[in-house]
Amino acid sequence: MRDAGLNNTTLRKQNRGLVLKLIATDECASRIELSQKTGLSKMAATHIIGEFLEEGIIEEKESLLVKGKGRNPIRLCLSEHAPKMIGVHIFRDECSVVLCDLQLHVKMRRKFAITEENHESIWERLYESIDAVLQNAKGERIYGIGIGSLGPVDIKKGKILNPPNFYGKKDIEIVSMLKERYSLPVFFDSQYNCAALAEKYYGNGRDAEDFLFVGISNGIGSGVVSGGEINRDFCGFTSELGHVSIDWNGRRCTCGRKGCLEAYAGSRVITKRMAELTGRHLEFQELCRLAEEDSLAHSIFEDMVDKLACGITNAVNLYNPQKVLIGHEGFWLPKRYLLKLQEQINKRKLLGDYHEVKVEKPAFRENSHVIGCACSLLERIFEGEVL
Repeated sequence: MRDAGLNNTTLRKQNRGLVLKLIATDECASRIELSQKTGLSKMAATHIIGEFLEEGIIEEKESLLVKGKGRNPIRLCLSEHAPKMIGVHIFRDECSVVLCDLQLHVKMRRKFAITEENHESIWERLYESIDAVLQNAKGERIYGIGIGSLGPVDIKKGKILNPPNFYGKKDIEIVSMLKERYSLPVFFDSQYNCAALAEKYYGNGRDAEDFLFVGISNGIGSGVVSGGEINRDFCGFTSELGHVSIDWNGRRCTCGRKGCLEAYAGSRVITKRMAELTGRHLEFQELCRLAEEDSLAHSIFEDMVDKLACGITNAVNLYNPQKVLIGHEGFWLPKRYLLKLQEQINKRKLLGDYHEVKVEKPAFRENSHVIGCACSLLERIFEGEVL
């Protein structure tokens, strides 16, 4: 609960952010719609729109003529000359840097692999990638840098804490590093919170106030949207669905604990199991395709779904979401396994007879976490903090 007053400057920034969000996400396309949606007076809405037009952030366009309906309506939309965002995605085996607009259209992307051989030069190569994107974006206005990272993370301190299997790197003050080098606003969040925000603003979370984004890769991560907002705790840590134990006496996880969900259902666990049983070393996407016709691969995925249902049902009982989005490498799971996962979750959850939870794929496919990395910045823009 907010316990501090808001001055006129803060309110003005918040109103600007809200108006920009409604235009950018196509929720409103006219002054009248904005006034009705926001509760602002028509004069106040018109004043903000005038500022955005003058600043080249939005523009007015004539809609296509509807036969017999009189004059073509004029709609408000994001300008192609509006400032852009730099997004940085940091993962175990790859880093990406993107230049994107406020609607998450990627204009440019640089990426590099992280291996045992080159991990000591991660930050040097990250700087080189950001430098290259900024150089190629010469002439573009830049709002700032948004970072989406593997976890665990401390959002408040801007730190990557101690990710498993990240070459021993820990306590990385990534926000201060980039702020010092680039003198731009820098914001930071977990990759799965960023993915959830991308789906909330522009994807398959637009129609839900409450949903879970579950990313499956070599680990399992989650972003929780509750009441239309990302759920974050008071100390800046994020949810870690992959480390929910489904068996206290089970397998040892890379985090050191036993029975963690990702020790049974992470993509690398699944491909490793297939290799041990058959000698075939397949990528997860290849294995997903194989499962459509191979009985052994099918049985492996059946077991994976059972384990996922166990872990995800725990989160469903906590948050009562409308839907669950399965992303990252999990996007490649064949439809029948998502349907089984949906069936198992609804069968096991407490309120199964009263509310059905849908299980879907994200609109941004397997790339929600990369495309969404700038959302740690975009969220602040839409809140009026960076405008």
